[in-house]
Amino acid sequence: MIVTACSSLVVENPTNPPPNSTDAAATTSPGPRDCIPVTSGSHAVNTGDAAGDALFLSGELFVCADEVVVVGEADLNEVAVGAQLAAAVGGPLLYPDARLAAEIGRLKPVRIHLIGNVDEHGIGDAVDYAKTVLGVSEEVSLPAKPDASTIVETVAAIRTRDQVVRPRSSPADTEPDTPVLNIDDVVRGLAVPATADSIWMVDAADPVTILLAAATGRSVRATAVALDAEDVLAYPEVGNAIAGQPADAIRFVGGVPPTDPWQLTVLSNGQQVPGGGFYILPKDKPRRYLAFYGHPESAALGALGEQGPDATLERMKPFIDDYAGDGSQVVPTFEIIATVASVNAGEEGNYSTEWPSSTFDDWIRTAKEDDAYVVLDLQPGRSDFLTQAKRYEDLLILPFVGLALDPEWRLKPDQVHLQQIGRVDAAEINEVVDWLADFVRDNGLPQKMLILQQFTEFMIQNRETLKERPEIQMIIQIDGDGSETLKDATYSRLTGGTAEVHWAWGWKNFFDEDEPGPPSPESTMGKVPTPIYVSYQ
Repeated sequence: MIVTACSSLVVENPTNPPPNSTDAAATTSPGPRDCIPVTSGSHAVNTGDAAGDALFLSGELFVCADEVVVVGEADLNEVAVGAQLAAAVGGPLLYPDARLAAEIGRLKPVRIHLIGNVDEHGIGDAVDYAKTVLGVSEEVSLPAKPDASTIVETVAAIRTRDQVVRPRSSPADTEPDTPVLNIDDVVRGLAVPATADSIWMVDAADPVTILLAAATGRSVRATAVALDAEDVLAYPEVGNAIAGQPADAIRFVGGVPPTDPWQLTVLSNGQQVPGGGFYILPKDKPRRYLAFYGHPESAALGALGEQGPDATLERMKPFIDDYAGDGSQVVPTFEIIATVASVNAGEEGNYSTEWPSSTFDDWIRTAKEDDAYVVLDLQPGRSDFLTQAKRYEDLLILPFVGLALDPEWRLKPDQVHLQQIGRVDAAEINEVVDWLADFVRDNGLPQKMLILQQFTEFMIQNRETLKERPEIQMIIQIDGDGSETLKDATYSRLTGGTAEVHWAWGWKNFFDEDEPGPPSPESTMGKVPTPIYVSYQ
């Protein structure tokens, strides 16, 4: 197929190929000329197939090319060697296509390298020629049957230019082996921070395009990074690799679905949540949050206020160990009551005391140093949740700070605390959801936690209309006290028939109010549905 595509390119007076070249054809030398690649664009490249993408990139980057590499897509080992050679000679990598002859005619190369079992030139010759061009001797052996290492090692060699890859030989007269690619290995293997002018991002399941991006991108100091096309934020390693890159330095090559700009900004910002990654609840490993609840200035409001932040973490350690018993990663959490329900109307007349952010400085500093999460709990009285949430933008800008809304303390204009139990309609919560999600998006932050406290049906009205936003992980925590039997009944009632909801579930234990004491960690973890957020008051 390649011979047919290229045979028409042979014209009179061909130049002589160098010794051991993989040339199967050569064109007339055009004489001295400037074939330095031009600057690439930043828009996505997706023509529908790798051959079309290769032609597009060749047309975009090269006004001409002294050397061109052509390789079929069927054998990944051949593609790897072709990519390596194209990067070494500084020319485009092209795949067979009906438009190939026209593009080579435009480029007017001095030399065309046809990779594979064509005209008796095997891939070993291409490896040897790349070694000569690069002036290196070190080789990395690739498996005869391509796997993730074929991609990772080839891209590494292209990046460093201090070694070459050489696939092991397959038995003669055999069809190319079907690659067995572990997507995890491909993504993590290519997620290497590099000094590059731009990042070309490619679907980890598309090895032919990854090698194209690595080879052709090398000519304009671009490096290839793979991602999970179905979930851009699935691998924090990708964020580590591209952290600090401006948005216009990142382009997508190949069939990567349209990417949410927020996700791209999160990746390039590189900020992660405690425990790692960009999601509160990662999809690849179970995670649980273990919180102490209270106010730093008052031991009467919960366990958090009974000691300082460092001592609180120390006190948490046995619980963290216990709650990891089911294999979950456990993240220590400070659930701080930021606005405290008051029996008095106060200066603003809203029956809520709003504490300044500076009150929590020591707790914020400790959380940052110890990879802990912080939740700011709001008890708004006659105010509303959104008004109070906006008071803490200076803390919410941090990737490890989320919110909790406590409807028990959301009063109507004629109510007072301890005489009525508060309630809130989902419409008011949704205002917070949208504001917080937009805040996360606008600031390129990773996903944030939003907890809703509930222990009666009426406390969250129209709960089924709660909004789902990708920037937010909502958790409804059943936070009543009493005997475990009573709490189990409440939990069952409030979680019943909710298998398809978008939020996760939480459970609260009370050191003093639970009878005869808080349920054990084993019992708490055994609740159905399993609580992923457990707090102690």
